[in-house]
Amino acid sequence: MNWMNLPKEYTTNQSKFTILPVSYEKDVTYGQGASKGQDEIIKASKYLEYYDDQFDCEPFEHGIQLLEPISGETPELMIDNVSNITKQHQGKFIIGIGGDHAVTLGLTKNLDENVSIIQFDAHADFRDSWNNSSLNHACVSRQLSKRHSILQIGIRSMDIDEKRLLEQEENVHTILAYNYTPNSIKELLPKLKNKVYITIDVDVFDPSFIRNTGTPEPGGLTWNQIIETLQLIFKEKEVIGTDICEFAPNYNFEAEAYALAKLIYKIMALSSLKSNSSN
Repeated sequence: MNWMNLPKEYTTNQSKFTILPVSYEKDVTYGQGASKGQDEIIKASKYLEYYDDQFDCEPFEHGIQLLEPISGETPELMIDNVSNITKQHQGKFIIGIGGDHAVTLGLTKNLDENVSIIQFDAHADFRDSWNNSSLNHACVSRQLSKRHSILQIGIRSMDIDEKRLLEQEENVHTILAYNYTPNSIKELLPKLKNKVYITIDVDVFDPSFIRNTGTPEPGGLTWNQIIETLQLIFKEKEVIGTDICEFAPNYNFEAEAYALAKLIYKIMALSSLKSNSSN
């Protein structure tokens, strides 16, 4: 199986886009199944159109290589396994799919401090520790903030201790879902580095659109709001990679898997347009 059932000539080592499925979840907070999300998104991708009408391009022409899925029995092992693979594919636009949000720690391990993180998420993920681990999905942004400036978008759930920690952080900027406007994005993007990595926890979407996720939260963002925000980000910044995590396909998930496959292809389209405009 490959992405979109592409012909082999578009799935080589010379491909611009590299998709890394990560089959991992451990000590999740509520619902389970995130370790299966990548499989369903990849399966759904074969039904996508090659042409993106919104952005008037065919991203597959740049090549899309799908790697073998990886995991790890412990968060430490998973992070090492993922970071080792990303190191082998440096220079590519890597897209991580699947797993709980801890996979982002592996996907970003090799990034230097001159890269900011943009986090789409319903939850702040700013705990020092959860289930006796600082590498839990509920601690991701806290760990990332030790090396990177962060912009959180769509947050609408956090612990009081997380709120207090966030108030002390000058390099973490948070846009709550109920305060979201395009202008709020425009105001905060200049506070980030020129290079950014985007991590998308699918619970950033309202559960009327994405229900199959570990901890769905009401009051989320819409598809059009996410796409509009991504357009702003790609216009202002150099996006170097991304991940889509926390999709837990348990019931009536086919439409959601297809939508997330399309979201990934939209990101490829925006990256392709950026490349074309700079050439």
